[in-house]
Amino acid sequence: MSDEILKTNKDNCAIFEKHAIMDSKPVAIKFFDSEDEIPEGIELIGETIRHCEMVKKASYGEKFYSTLEQQQCQGGAGALGLREMPPKVASGETYYNLGRFESLEIAKDTVDKLSIVPEQHKGIIYAPLDEAEYEPDVIVIISEPISAMKIAQALVYNDGDKVRPNFAGVQSLCGDVVANPIVTKEYNITMGCDGSRKAAKVKNSELAIGIYKDKIEQVVESLMNI
Repeated sequence: MSDEILKTNKDNCAIFEKHAIMDSKPVAIKFFDSEDEIPEGIELIGETIRHCEMVKKASYGEKFYSTLEQQQCQGGAGALGLREMPPKVASGETYYNLGRFESLEIAKDTVDKLSIVPEQHKGIIYAPLDEAEYEPDVIVIISEPISAMKIAQALVYNDGDKVRPNFAGVQSLCGDVVANPIVTKEYNITMGCDGSRKAAKVKNSELAIGIYKDKIEQVVESLMNI
């Protein structure tokens, strides 16, 4: 079964790489509740860093898993359902103190609208898509904007609906492209955030795309047909 999954992931990765302009791999994100769910050969990451940095590492070929203890950004961990959202983040205080909002009330209003994985999990597995021996919950692609255009075209190919990105310039690689697709069971596009650009070195010329597992086949087939 894992051989079939790996082949599917390799094939899908090849399609994304053919149609997207990126200097790294799509990343297969999977949540787990027991370490028995972790494929053989995937080890615990050996450092404490941000989720966005973990995504970036996986996009350059590393495979690993993390639990809450390895997640440096606790706001990101809250968005990912690894813990309750930290009180100062949930209240808007963190972003207000960073000067991102005119008032604490506006900051709180925005935070209330951010996406959060609805169920708490023990941890997350990260791997480049073409090396993932598991079915991803979400695929994250960091790429140039033209790739988002092509994926948007693939998304509307079958249903004719418009793509409606949902982002606020905060919690981009955690909330926007992982939590949001899980909550909506769809996809999302984000322009990034200060944290992902500073910590994970997401380039000024790049954005991020998250695709929920049930949409992957549709996107891949549509990309091949366009």
